[in-house]
Amino acid sequence: MNYYPFHIGDYRSATMHLSNAEDLAYRRALDWYYDTEQPLPLDTQWVARRLRVEARDPDTVLQDFFVRTGEGWVHERCGQEIAQFQQMLAKNRANGAKGGRPKKAVETDPQPEGWPPVGAGVAAATQPQGNQEPRTRNQEPEHPLAPDGAAGGGTPPKTPAAAPRHPVHPAHADHPSGRADPADPVDPPAPHALPRPTGDNSHPLAGTVCQLMKRLGVGLVNPGNAKLNALLNAGVGVGQFEDAAHKALAAGKSFSYALGIVEREEREEREARALGAQLQKPRVAAQPVNRQEALEARNRAVGDAWLRKMQAQAQVQIPTQTQMQTQGAGHAR
Repeated sequence: MNYYPFHIGDYRSATMHLSNAEDLAYRRALDWYYDTEQPLPLDTQWVARRLRVEARDPDTVLQDFFVRTGEGWVHERCGQEIAQFQQMLAKNRANGAKGGRPKKAVETDPQPEGWPPVGAGVAAATQPQGNQEPRTRNQEPEHPLAPDGAAGGGTPPKTPAAAPRHPVHPAHADHPSGRADPADPVDPPAPHALPRPTGDNSHPLAGTVCQLMKRLGVGLVNPGNAKLNALLNAGVGVGQFEDAAHKALAAGKSFSYALGIVEREEREEREARALGAQLQKPRVAAQPVNRQEALEARNRAVGDAWLRKMQAQAQVQIPTQTQMQTQGAGHAR
């Protein structure tokens, strides 16, 4: 058995007295029992070796949960589960030999007595009723018929023939119904006859693109799709949508996937054009830096700054000739 039911509550209540080592030995003994579908050997040393536990641990487990017989250590619960499994396996083999599981008979509800059959009310309501009088003026004839069957002695007006439900293909004009075979599909209308989107960003070629994709086998087309009209307004051609439709069909995708292909290709082309424009711009050659000239310019700037500083200090400290004469006259007094 590759699987057996394990009831946690039953196992916990029955193994509360076991130690960790004994609990491990019991769990491995159950797996061994179900795997081989046979009682455990009587040799406890061999059992301990197979369970990879100490030699003393299986003795307690075997005495508590197994019964010693001539065939080996037998577990009652395991024997019941194995018997049920073998019974189910034999039943499945028998059904397989007969061609599979027998089908259940479909029981139909009998018709209750005293009730009308199902659909009787619908059939009665849809039957034509005689002596129906016009209820509105719209149902009254515009020209009352004279006794001889004409309106005012003239011929009754002819009603125009009803237009055919399906357009007649020129190749099928000779057929009474206008089609070579009622099962043949009618050619779709021309792109200019399709309804066009009326939104602010709608494009006149949206219906043409959708009709083309529909003929190729792409489903869920929508002329009013915002992404479709945005791509057309950006200048994407009909041929690019056709290529995307083939790619979408090859991938087993629909209309939205094809629009995603066109959007990605348009973005990559736009990025490639931008990169090409950057590569075509002329590069300005960098002027070589003369380190000697830069050093001399820096030294001149430092020298000029030092000279201006010294001149400012000299004007403050050195007195003028007028000041010297005034000071001399004061000393003479």
